[in-house]
Amino acid sequence: MGICSIDPTVSAIEELLLSQIREISFYIIKLRELGLKNKEIENRLIKGLSIIMVNTSFDKEDFINFLETLCADKKSAKERYVAHCRANHLSCELIDSDYDISKIKSINEMIEIGETKMQNKYRGVSPDKARLFELITVFAKTSAIILELLKKVKEDTSDFDFETIRFFALTNSLSTRVEKLKRRILEFSKTGYQILSETNSAYEKHFGKRESAKVLLSALEGKAILVSGPDLCELEKLLDTIDDREINVYTNSSMFIAHTYPEFKKYKNLKGNLGTSDTQSDFANFPGAILITRNFTHKIDSLLRGTMYSNKVIAPNRVFKIKNDDYEPLIEAALKLEGFRENEKKKYLEIKHSFDKIEQTLNELQNKSVVIVVGENSNTGDIQEFGGKKIINLDCPIESDLLLFTLEKCKNLNIKVDLFFTSCSISAINILMSVLFMELENIFFVNCSSSLISPHVLEALEKDFNVKIIR
Repeated sequence: MGICSIDPTVSAIEELLLSQIREISFYIIKLRELGLKNKEIENRLIKGLSIIMVNTSFDKEDFINFLETLCADKKSAKERYVAHCRANHLSCELIDSDYDISKIKSINEMIEIGETKMQNKYRGVSPDKARLFELITVFAKTSAIILELLKKVKEDTSDFDFETIRFFALTNSLSTRVEKLKRRILEFSKTGYQILSETNSAYEKHFGKRESAKVLLSALEGKAILVSGPDLCELEKLLDTIDDREINVYTNSSMFIAHTYPEFKKYKNLKGNLGTSDTQSDFANFPGAILITRNFTHKIDSLLRGTMYSNKVIAPNRVFKIKNDDYEPLIEAALKLEGFRENEKKKYLEIKHSFDKIEQTLNELQNKSVVIVVGENSNTGDIQEFGGKKIINLDCPIESDLLLFTLEKCKNLNIKVDLFFTSCSISAINILMSVLFMELENIFFVNCSSSLISPHVLEALEKDFNVKIIR
């Protein structure tokens, strides 16, 4: 079932999707070089890049429809490029395509093409270069996920869209030298950092400046909805739709971050956070309806479905699709389900999120060295120093605004930094890659599951960018 890694069939399907995006990105870049833009196609490419498939069971119709849309985009971009070249008597540079998706309707045939592409994509390429191509792919995809979140609160992200597409398009040219690839990765690292900073600023403007919070970790009697994934805007729309109906809403996984934004404190229906590190167990034991937001990336293959709803581009199979941001079917399902029969014994989690406290601590450490610790298991207890360096424990899972604030302060105060990631997630991977350009003293990163990141990417981080992988 691919419990510890990605199923080969799913990998083949995702490779087919990526190959289509690579070909379109080639023509988008050629058009840009001629001064021609197509924001609609570029926006769709970012959406495609943001898709990370981990479940063997997915909606085949969703996949085929999205792939066909990309096929039409490629045809449109290519025709526009060729027409402009002919009209201006310019020579055209075209990319070879060994298949025509518009003529393929069978998912099994698509899987076969994807498998062939996986086997051949780095044929004749040195291992050093192949692992950098894998890193570029992961970095572009995780950046696209952040961009998808940014698009919900910022009208125009076209510059970031194009830079991400241009970066991913490096995987089109297998002849590019290793040193150039490494240089471009470091250059895009600055762009990734800017995307994170812009997203943090836009979310702060939309939801308020984040602050410490006391979060309920116990269920309350009544009808219930569980919301999992990173998309706060979906949670906001759901809460607005529920209005004054008696339904308790709980966050799960990375959605817990909502409790630190002032804007969400106005919703009386938002009660707390339920869940563990085992998403499948959380979902199986929840007696209400479940909402999976757009970029949810957990395995749920072994679950029986029926009360789960999703706004994903390619939804898990047998999960109801949210259409046109209409959450009424989800709410109706929650009202029909039993919910929690009684109140659980109340437990709380104190989330510390103090910019002022961190700034005060760093001001006292000017020109010294620190170890910044972030991650789900970042609690260092009574340990105050490591290797003679002061520990700055951010006391929270990966939250880029607090980390970026801390890194900026260290830079301004000439504080040398060892950055220590204690857990692996899509967010952690993106943040790690987005700070490579900063030339920190040391970066330590936990060994990730192959279901999240290829071992080749970890190898590239270790050998090419001196990241120390903790095994």
